[in-house]
Amino acid sequence: MRILHTSDWHIGKKLKEKDRSEEFTQFFEWLNKIIADEKIDALIVSGDIFDNKNPSAESQRLYYSFLASLSESPCRHTVIISGNHDSPSFIDAPSEIMRHCNIYVTGRPCSSPSDEVITLTDTNGNPQLIICAVPYLHDRYIRTVKDDDIPDDTELRIKAGIMNHYAQAITHAKNLRGDSNIPLVAMGHLFLEKGKTLNGEGEHSLYVGTAVKVGTDIFPKDLIAYTALGHLHSPQKIGRDDIRYSGSPIAMTFGELDVPKSVSVVDFEGRNLAGVKEIPIPVFRKMKRVQGNMHEIETALRQLGELNESVWVEVTYTGTEAPGDINRQLTDVLNEFPSVEILSVIDEGRYLNDTIVHDGFGGKTLSDIEPEKMFALIMESKGVSDDRRERMKELYREILHNIQTGGSSE
Repeated sequence: MRILHTSDWHIGKKLKEKDRSEEFTQFFEWLNKIIADEKIDALIVSGDIFDNKNPSAESQRLYYSFLASLSESPCRHTVIISGNHDSPSFIDAPSEIMRHCNIYVTGRPCSSPSDEVITLTDTNGNPQLIICAVPYLHDRYIRTVKDDDIPDDTELRIKAGIMNHYAQAITHAKNLRGDSNIPLVAMGHLFLEKGKTLNGEGEHSLYVGTAVKVGTDIFPKDLIAYTALGHLHSPQKIGRDDIRYSGSPIAMTFGELDVPKSVSVVDFEGRNLAGVKEIPIPVFRKMKRVQGNMHEIETALRQLGELNESVWVEVTYTGTEAPGDINRQLTDVLNEFPSVEILSVIDEGRYLNDTIVHDGFGGKTLSDIEPEKMFALIMESKGVSDDRRERMKELYREILHNIQTGGSSE
């Protein structure tokens, strides 16, 4: 069986209030072509189908129209799990109808992880692939909060809950397979150790509050032929060829512009992984980052405008003089080249340094300072006692985590 692994569609995502439905439409058209060209048997989508838990009517139309179009493709099965941006109940709602179309969805974690194990068959009804379709495991599903929890206990409870949930699902899948020569696949929407996420200009290991990371050992190499992950937007393999994040299909922010997007086509030989082929996704919307002093920014914008192509731009000012209203100063350029739209302006001018210099940060600008370090600086300036700082740091990490994950308790 040949599968295609994708994730983190974030249908409905806007960029500075700009609608991106056209990009999603073009992506789904392209994906349909790839499914046909590559003769894909099963499509697996590892979470964050939508960008928010209450998707618009247009977002729902894009989603269901694409799923309906699969009936005319070689793809016989589709398996979808929810991510932290999704509403588990919304994803689950049409599950009974979808199952009749060989579309299997797992929104809310099941009380028995064995219920998340799905067997895919060939055209004659013979088992070909077993999938552990584990959705995003929100904290509330995997640990019990106690009033006397301390940060280390909380983290360990969550990590143990995640590991236990997967262990039960994988054990059931192993028992279900028995002595047959069928490969096992695991799906997940979570952080793995050594996973990289984009942060501004580069990639950094991500760890925010209780967004705990688990090791690759929860996917035993002798049992799981391939692990299809979602959550991180940069396509990457984690330690082994068989454990991969497919990444998001389009640049969700200007910070993702330098990240090549792709989907993974996966083949098996017996119980084992035969190979993984990454297929690059075309860029459906031109976006650029421009930085420098005012003269450099204006020159770069004119060069973009002369191409006479619609382009969204993020402008970062790094000059030494206070720039005033950057948009107003660039009015002549923008009027001359209406195809160029500035969506974001970031002022990182060196003239700002004097206002935020601190011994611990060596004259860095605000954008250079990690949020938690800035919070520690604020606590110090406010005279917060040492015995309260650790607890306040933990609460602050929880807030950052809720912002990252959408803050839902669903």
